[in-house]
Amino acid sequence: MSLDKTQRKTVTDEFLERLQEHRRYLYHIAYRLTGNIEDAKDLTQETLWQAHRKSNKYVYEKSLKAWLRTMMTNRFRDQKRKKSLKLVALEDAFIQSEPPHSTNVSVEEQVEQRMMLEEVKAEIRDLPEIYRRVVELRHFCGYTYAEVSEALDLPEGTVKTQLFRARKMLKERLSRK
Repeated sequence: MSLDKTQRKTVTDEFLERLQEHRRYLYHIAYRLTGNIEDAKDLTQETLWQAHRKSNKYVYEKSLKAWLRTMMTNRFRDQKRKKSLKLVALEDAFIQSEPPHSTNVSVEEQVEQRMMLEEVKAEIRDLPEIYRRVVELRHFCGYTYAEVSEALDLPEGTVKTQLFRARKMLKERLSRK
């Protein structure tokens, strides 16, 4: 049995070496995806770690580069999706002045939610005035579209359009962070 363990260790070491040979290639892809040095380093490291963990699923006849690239892009998409879901949750939290609290939420999560909400509020303050007014009235004051329309003396369709554009702008700004 010791021979079997030695063979397995050699195969694992060889696979690790092959993974490391592609580190630069992966980093360049990660940088193009993230546009950020630190995020690219993290994504590269996470991809290599995941590839090492899933080495038994790699089919040797296939291109290792292609397998790693697919793994990286899937991981990147998952991370983007999670950020997007957090943004949707924050949009729901706009109606309240405090982040949602739950008995199942840890103190760390509450602090993180509060920090994210403060970040969103700061981004709202940086919006152009035409968008900021609509967001504040709709989400912080709880006005209906008709009430926002009346308060700002704008057609209801314009209010909806401005709110849509403001949310889109916020999403783009927050996704860059």
